[in-house]
Amino acid sequence: MLKRVDRVVLGSFILPLIITFGLTSFIFMMQFLWKYIDDFVGKGLETSLLIRLVGLFTLTIVPMALPLAILLAATMVIGTLGENNELTAYKTGGLSLMRIMGSLIVFTIFLSFGAFFFSNNILPKVHLKFYSLLYDIRKQKPALDIKEGVFYRGISGFALKIKHKDQDNRTLYGIMVYDHAQGKSNDNVVLADKGEIALSNTGQHLILTLYNGKQYQDVKKRNQGADNQFSEQTVMEFKRWRKIFDLREFKMTRTDQSLFKSHYMMYNAAQLMHEADSSRKDIEKRIVDIRQNDANYISSIRVLPDSTKKIKITKSTSSISINNVFKRNISQNCISAAQGNVQALRDYTNMSVNDLEYMQTNYVNYYCEWYRKFSLSFACMVLLFVGCSMGAIVRKGGFGMPILIAVIYFVIFHVLNVIGEKLAKGLVIPPFAGMWLASLVLMPLALFLTYKANNDSVLFRKEGYLNFFSKIITIFRKRIKTTI
Repeated sequence: MLKRVDRVVLGSFILPLIITFGLTSFIFMMQFLWKYIDDFVGKGLETSLLIRLVGLFTLTIVPMALPLAILLAATMVIGTLGENNELTAYKTGGLSLMRIMGSLIVFTIFLSFGAFFFSNNILPKVHLKFYSLLYDIRKQKPALDIKEGVFYRGISGFALKIKHKDQDNRTLYGIMVYDHAQGKSNDNVVLADKGEIALSNTGQHLILTLYNGKQYQDVKKRNQGADNQFSEQTVMEFKRWRKIFDLREFKMTRTDQSLFKSHYMMYNAAQLMHEADSSRKDIEKRIVDIRQNDANYISSIRVLPDSTKKIKITKSTSSISINNVFKRNISQNCISAAQGNVQALRDYTNMSVNDLEYMQTNYVNYYCEWYRKFSLSFACMVLLFVGCSMGAIVRKGGFGMPILIAVIYFVIFHVLNVIGEKLAKGLVIPPFAGMWLASLVLMPLALFLTYKANNDSVLFRKEGYLNFFSKIITIFRKRIKTTI
């Protein structure tokens, strides 16, 4: 009996889990494409390259998509059992909700460990490949796309405009070429009625051939015996004019991935802890250096006793003695030196504060990423209990009410997760509190819902809550009377 229950529940859980995981991954992927769509359009990217980028991004969202998929699948499965009265039959047979969930709990524990292994060992490598590829795509120049009636300036040193282009994208009409490769001014203009554009056999160069046109060029000349210059325009007619453009700048160059390896998202848990410990030691050493430098600056300030005396100067210049002049110079030099020391100390302090803020930011980032690997894995268990209990309470299966309830809970989880991370990285709360905020808030709710569902309690019966709060108020009143 028990083994049959486990097979039925677990078998009903796996397929919805796969479907919901694919659905949630697709939603996150659409969010990603919407965010970076402007960086992809018009760059002539190969389909295989886009597929690789989307595939890498899908892997990066596995730690976030998996808890949502578990929440949705658990709500659907337990809700379906309740709707078909199978849940009631199992409970009548002496099985509690926790026992019915037994196979799901064991399976989710394995999923949690698998999610942690993925986040710790595979995800850093995926992040390295994904962000380096995304960086290369974002800095890639737009593809060669010459449109009618619009100046094309994608080729360095040239501006090209055409009136009409045949459907073969090869034959051009009404061509105007501005050649300012040697300077900023448009002193070299080529006009032609017809032309052709083609790629070289290697695809590294663009060949532009014009027919029956004119080339206008300004030639600077100098007057004999004079320093001034003047320009003279020359016109040259041609039957055939050819220009070869280098297209290697349009080829996407791959950045060395080692440039991104120092980012905290590229580390596993052991590396993050090592970097965090190194950052902590660097911060402590920096603080000691700052204190020592401040002490050195303060001890370097010397005040001459006689130099600070005020010098009284009368209207008569004859009253100014040579001693007063020297005293005044000494006083001014002392003040200038003191001001210089204070300014140097201020500059050093500002620089040190900026350095400490940067080092502390790195320190917090390392710890946030370290806690993230554990918190998102643990969230699988929390959301499983939320999903199962809500499915047992609502007792509706399918993609209706369970999906709505699960999405609401996941939105709450996601918002709390984002808020906690921002507060932690903003140095408002510790990294542990920030990265575990969502799980710590939802875990009591999950336990409460599980208790209600396991005892077949009505969740939204107001009389029960009123009686609960009335008992608490009565206890407080009795304590107040006894103290008085």
